[in-house]
Amino acid sequence: MNLLLDDSKRNPSIEPLSRFHSFFEWNLGGMTLLEKLERKYPGSKIHYKGPNQEFETLIFNRYPHVFPATLDHYDSIYSSDSFLPWELLGTVTSIIEDTLNIEKDWKRFRQKYKAKQSGFHIVGKDKHLYIHSGATVYPGVVFDTTHGPILIEDGVKISSFSFLEGPLFIGKNSQIDNARITGGTLIGNQCRIGGEVENSIILDYTNKHHEGFLGHSFVSTWVNLGALSTTSDLKNNYGIVKLKIGDSIVNTGTIKFGSIIGPFTKLAIGVMSNTGTVFDIASNIVETRVQGYIPAFTWIKPGDRYRLEEFLFDTKKIMARRGMNLFEFEDLYLRKLYGKCTE
Repeated sequence: MNLLLDDSKRNPSIEPLSRFHSFFEWNLGGMTLLEKLERKYPGSKIHYKGPNQEFETLIFNRYPHVFPATLDHYDSIYSSDSFLPWELLGTVTSIIEDTLNIEKDWKRFRQKYKAKQSGFHIVGKDKHLYIHSGATVYPGVVFDTTHGPILIEDGVKISSFSFLEGPLFIGKNSQIDNARITGGTLIGNQCRIGGEVENSIILDYTNKHHEGFLGHSFVSTWVNLGALSTTSDLKNNYGIVKLKIGDSIVNTGTIKFGSIIGPFTKLAIGVMSNTGTVFDIASNIVETRVQGYIPAFTWIKPGDRYRLEEFLFDTKKIMARRGMNLFEFEDLYLRKLYGKCTE
């Protein structure tokens, strides 16, 4: 089989989330789309078509086994239009169920952990709680599986006085401290989460470790949300949320949507984001109240720019704390992207 990952015509809402990783690289429920396709269709050839040559080069450097899109016909096509943030928030249950169907080990994890249930509490059916044997759950944690399954990956640590409601997925080596997580949420690998989170998707290596509300939002990789930073996810007039992204206006068709937060973005303590705020890649925001569209590489407040060398220095320092670094081709790509976004 020949499968095509079509990223050539992005909805504007995808752009801030896809400056550094394509939609098929997003860790949703423990697997990326690429990993799911490789599991479901072993031996298939996977092709990719990107928005521009620079981004295609980035992808092909990361995935040498993915082919350029040169064929006239494909057996299946997967488009980024099927990954709109507000639509994904409504599919958390099906994403988790897909993970359970593909990764059969989850049922084994559930059976192994039964002996360790003393100290935490389950509301709903025990059979919908899946905890990897390598996870640590402290006494006083409440799991509510009434509305959907809960999957806790290897290396996760959940501290006392946390309330976790399904459907919920928590990725490998993430830490949950004194948190209230509700409404259908996906959390990636090596995240630090605290405070209140409702119906949100948080990708890998992202921190929201302190008090503050994150609701109906999509947060990319390597993001840091400071203490008491909060997103509004409902307009005062209960109107449909429309997103301003560059020169485009995108109608979400829903009254409940918070923020889109692009990769490498940092929000300082106490930043309040109005309903439908969009932060493009590498925004470093200190202003107390923000709204609308925050352009890529914004420094402190809209209109000011993050200096390139400072951004790269800060990024490499932050990544090194998780034992990671930028590849040379990723550094080169970010330099070119900076030139395009700030010219």
